[in-house]
Amino acid sequence: MASYGSNAIQGMGTGAAAGSAFGPWGTLIGGGVGLAAGLFSAWEQEQDEKKKQRILEQAAQQLNTSTENLKALAEQYYKENASTGRKEDVNKYRELIDTYDPNEFVYDAPEFEDNFDVNDYYAANKDAIINKTADAIQARAAGQGVGRGTGAANAIATGVAEKNEDLYKDALAARNQDRQFAYSLWQANIQNAQNRLKSLQEGRNTQMSLYGNMAEDYQNWQNAKFQTQMDLDKQKMQNDLNLTLASI
Repeated sequence: MASYGSNAIQGMGTGAAAGSAFGPWGTLIGGGVGLAAGLFSAWEQEQDEKKKQRILEQAAQQLNTSTENLKALAEQYYKENASTGRKEDVNKYRELIDTYDPNEFVYDAPEFEDNFDVNDYYAANKDAIINKTADAIQARAAGQGVGRGTGAANAIATGVAEKNEDLYKDALAARNQDRQFAYSLWQANIQNAQNRLKSLQEGRNTQMSLYGNMAEDYQNWQNAKFQTQMDLDKQKMQNDLNLTLASI
């Protein structure tokens, strides 16, 4: 019996040193073990078996009380120091990850509709202007005694061609002005759409980052709480084992 008891006492005596393995509760665990270790010393020196049994029972009571107190302290600690994150943050973060589609933030720009026809920009009375030009040239030719000969015909053809060219230049300039305005507006709409999608993507990324941090905080808090409970349960099991060994 002395051999088992000595080993048990030795195991209990290392409690204070080993307590650091049990997180913030290590010192308290070691302290509780130290109290029990003192009783084990009395147990070793006691010769009466009944008294030895009572000492073991007292040690068991102290160790169990110490463990229960630690559990209560741990529960109170985690209650008063709750995590910033919540379980809802974890669920929201998973939802954001599952529904994230980068294609939502790519703008599929429509092609520029280049349907600007120069013929649509000629003066509405183009034909009247041409006819008036021809009549004016013919009248001048008649006044000069040219009449309707070849010379007059050539003059009319040249004048009409020049007027057509002037009308074309005017139509082309108006067409180009409208086309440039429409193209600039098309580019601006594309840029605005891209900027909006970029802002939405940045907002989504910020949202995911915030919920990710909250979810991580909650999970770390849960892990720490679970680890503390596991450490305390492990220490209690070790205490019970040492008491059993001592009583053999």
